[in-house]
Order: sequence, then C-alpha cells, then structure tokens
Amino acid sequence: MKDLAHLRTALESARDTLPSPESFPEAADADTARRLLERLRRDLLPRLGSADAPLLLVAIAGPNNVGKSTLFNALVGTSLSPARPEGGLTKQCLAAAHPDTWTGSLKDFLTRRYDIVPVVSGEAAPVDQAGPAGRLYLVLAEAVPRGLVVMDTPDFDSVYRDNRERAEALLVTVDVLVFVVSRQTYQNAALVDFLRAAVGHGRPYLLVYNEATREEVARGHLEKLASDVGHPPLARYLAPHQPEVEAGEKPLATHPLDGAPSLSALLGEAEHVRSLKARALEASLRDARAEMEQLARAATTAAHEPERLRQRLRHELLTVGRHAALKAVPADVLVEAFRDELDARSAFHRYVRLPFRGLATALTFLSRQVRRSFTGPEPTSAPVVQVTEDTLRDGVRRMVELFAPEVAAWHGDARTRELLSEAFGPTHLARLDEPLGFEALHAHAADRDSLYAFCRGLVGTELQGGMREEMLQTFTTLVYSVPSAGAAVVTVATGGFGHDAVIWAGTLLSTPLLERFVDMLGADIRERVTRKWADAHGTTLAQALERRFFADLLGHLDTQVSAWARTASTLSETTSRISP
Repeated sequence: MKDLAHLRTALESARDTLPSPESFPEAADADTARRLLERLRRDLLPRLGSADAPLLLVAIAGPNNVGKSTLFNALVGTSLSPARPEGGLTKQCLAAAHPDTWTGSLKDFLTRRYDIVPVVSGEAAPVDQAGPAGRLYLVLAEAVPRGLVVMDTPDFDSVYRDNRERAEALLVTVDVLVFVVSRQTYQNAALVDFLRAAVGHGRPYLLVYNEATREEVARGHLEKLASDVGHPPLARYLAPHQPEVEAGEKPLATHPLDGAPSLSALLGEAEHVRSLKARALEASLRDARAEMEQLARAATTAAHEPERLRQRLRHELLTVGRHAALKAVPADVLVEAFRDELDARSAFHRYVRLPFRGLATALTFLSRQVRRSFTGPEPTSAPVVQVTEDTLRDGVRRMVELFAPEVAAWHGDARTRELLSEAFGPTHLARLDEPLGFEALHAHAADRDSLYAFCRGLVGTELQGGMREEMLQTFTTLVYSVPSAGAAVVTVATGGFGHDAVIWAGTLLSTPLLERFVDMLGADIRERVTRKWADAHGTTLAQALERRFFADLLGHLDTQVSAWARTASTLSETTSRISP
C-alpha cells in the first residue's frame, strides 16, 4: 500500500474533479460515477482520514422477501426491523450497535460516513418510509457485541428504484456483506449482477441460504452462485425452514457449513475484526481503481463530441475569415518591407533615395488635392472595407445553412442543444444586418507587423547578392516615387496583386512599377505574401466573428472539453497511486 496521506490527497482530488453523475452520456457510466462518489465520500476518505476505528460494519442484503430483516433481528437480539411475510417493508437502512459505540471517536467515525438519525429507545424507526440515500437510522441495543454495527438494507430488486440506490449507497461502505438467498432466487440474473457489483474486487462476503430443505441442494446452489460472482464467500450458512420464526416466536437460527465459526462469532469477536477490515479496505481500493479507469475512459469519450463540434465551428469561421482577408491585402506593408530590407543592405542607395521620399510625399499630397477639387471629398469608408464585411456576412449565412442538420440532429446534452439553437437561430441571423463594428481590425497592428516581418524575411531569402540584387537596388530608387502610405490597401480579385483592382496614390506609373519590382523577386512571391496575410488576418477576423456571434456556444464547448479532459487526467493519475 502506498503512503496513506498521499493516497487520501489523490482520492480527494478525484472526488472534487468528478462531474455530477448525470453529466455522463451513458447510463452505466452515470451509475458508476454515483457509486464511486459514495465510495469515496462515505468509505475510503473516512477510513484514510485517521487511524481506522475498531468497528466492523456489516450489511445484510438480498432480494425481496428473502428474510433479511428476520436475520437482522436475530443478529441484534431483538425485533427492531419490520419483518412480515409480505416483505418489501424496509425502504431505508436501519442499523443497530452497542451504546458504547455511539461515543467518542467511534461516534465521530460513524457520523463522517453516514447521515445518522438516532432512534429513541422504545420507538420504531420509520424505515418503511422513503428517505435520502446515505441516511442510517441507528438503534442502540445492549445485545449487539461491542465493535459491531449491523445494517438492514432495502430490497435491491424492489419495484422502487430508490430502494436500490439507498442500498447501494450503504453497501459500498461496509466491511462485510451478508447476502441472503433462497432456492427461488439464487440463480436470478439480477441477483447475481447486484452481488457481483456489491462485493466487487474481493470485498468479504457471507452467504446465508434461507428456507433450506436439503443440505446437498443448498450446497450446490451456493456453489453455483459463488461461481457466477467470481470469488468465493468467506463462509456459508444454512437457515432451515422454521415455522416458529415465521410466527414470530423464535429468532432465525443459522448453521455454518465447512467448519466455519457461527455467524455471531465471526462477526462479533474482536479477533476477526482487523483481518476483515483490512480485506475490505484493499477491496474498496481495487473497486475504486476499476471505477476510475472506467470513468477516465468515459470522460475521454464524452469529450469527443464537443471537441469535434468546436473544431468544426472554428474551422468554418477561419475559412470565412481567410476568404474575407483576401479582399484587402495591405500593399504598403509589402512596399515598406522591401524598401527597409534593401536600404539595410546598401548605404549608398539609401542616401541616394532620400530626396525621392520628400518629393513623392509632396506629389502625392498635391495630386490628392487636385483630385478632390474635381471629385469632392473621398468617401469616409474605403470600398474594400465594405467588401470585406459583406464577405464575412455571407460566410456566416453559409455557416448557418451548413450547420442546420447538425442542430436538428443533436442528441447530446440539453445545454449544448439550446446554445446551438440560439447561435444558428433567427436572432443571430437578424444581427447580420447590423454593422459588424470591425473597422479597427482592417488595420490590425499585430497582423501588419507579422506580415512586415514575413516580407522582410522573403526579401532576405530571395536576394543572393550580385547583379540581381544591384538591379533591384537601382529599381527600388524608382519605386520610391510611390509613397507606401499611398498603397494602403490592395483589393485582390485574382488571388494575387493584380492590375485590375489596385489603386496607388493616383498615379498610373506606380502599379506597373510595383508589379515589375515584385516579379523581379520571384514568381511565387505574390502567392506567398497573400497566403500569409490570409492566415494571419483571417484568424483575427474569425476570432472577431466568434466573439460577436458564437461566444456563448464555443465558450460552453471549451468548458466541456476542458472539464472532461481534467476529469480523465485526474482519474488516470489517481489510479496510478492505488496499488493493483
């Protein structure tokens, strides 16, 4: 066994990271999560919180009307649990212990495990009424051996599902399970499944065969049951048919098989307590390990659907953003990068070009003033901005059509279904007619800086010195007649820097000069620069669309994926701390 303090810390982490059982998509996983939470909260963490109390916790379980309450009354020495022929009367757990048990550290130990309701002497516990799982009515009786707590549990096969849940909430905490069967029930499939789950990976259990008529028949039935469960009981007992017991005149008598001690001696004598409790702890840890492994796999699986959906959404948004970014590639960044890189390579050419900078700026200012005198003020919003935003709106509308089948067919959690309906519903469609408010993004500084660095790198890579670089240096002096601020935006209609959609500072010479300049660097430069801008600025536009139209949905999906991943990771790490 590994260090108990570290083990307790790991189990606490597992408990805290587990989502509500209802969160698991599969019913079987939800049941396992519910059982694991009860095991951690009521069994393992109290056991590991301090030195184990010298108490043996014993639960009596079995199907409806098999004699559980009758056996309970016999073990505690008095009639405490309702036991009548119609059966099915116990709907909550009832326990009995010696009065000395309900004092000091023993009392603290029990209250950490259960929601205990003490029963006043002489009063009947209302166990025939429904109540919450984990509640334990406790009767103090002198006839119960010191150090023993005996519990009577509801029928696991009752028509009331809550009965089974209340029984399971207690059974994961006990040291020893006493399971009562009869010749009518021993091979019932539901009984076998319940017992196999209850005793799990080695929890000590005893079998009591009630209403036995022939010993050899009972032995055969008990051997078949033990084989189905997967590991044998500590001991087996027969309870022959006893009319006096049925009439309430005598307590139920049990007889051990195979030389085992009597049932009362095995459960009530101190010499057996520590061994039984040690076996119970080891079994509970093995059960917890198996449950955590199952839930870690379930958590990983549960993350697949929200992960798939969020990746698809962001992929489509990026596609829309890239397509819109291609409508406005900032050519001034390209020009500045070329100029700066070439200037850095030749001090001579840099000084020669200085006069051209002031001349180009002055000519550009004059040409604009002359143009305005004929055409009026320039429009406040560049046409390319409107084209870009129209492209974004059209892209979102196509997304709505694309995801319509996804929304209709969603079978996952209700909250995601609700957010899908909102994100792709008429309310969001109506918002597409409003201004997007992305004006500031069209001159996004980080994207422009990224493109500038990329273009500088391209020029540095393509230039190898020699005559070709000298030609470019000379040619750049002519390009300086085009001020970079005048080449603010290129609207790309052809997938590159094309003549058909370029406006350069109002001069006819600038476009062919830039075209020639770029062509001298390499045939694929346009494509590479355009692709870089589409990747960088397309991501920026996609993120803006996400914040405006899909923030709630994608935020929910991100939270789901993160939570499931954290659950799977924590459970997997905790299982590694539990000895196999």
